[in-house]
Amino acid sequence: MNKEYEKQKAKEMLDLINRYEESEEKRELNEKLYNISDELYNKNREKLSQQMIDVSLAVFSFTQAAMSGGPLQPLDEFIPDLKDIIYG
Repeated sequence: MNKEYEKQKAKEMLDLINRYEESEEKRELNEKLYNISDELYNKNREKLSQQMIDVSLAVFSFTQAAMSGGPLQPLDEFIPDLKDIIYG
């Protein structure tokens, strides 16, 4: 597990989710979140704690559905988990 990598990516995701939640145009931010969660869950899972694996899988699933034409989902439920990864 790489704590520094995980914290850096959690901060990136938290920033994007905050911007996503405040934005009227979410598609571009959804794509960025999809790319980060794909990197984390599908390519670098071995570097992550179980908590970060769970968060990245959930964000990946939500954003992948939107990328496939589904509705954009609220992502604010992941904010407490990301803050816990960063500060916990």
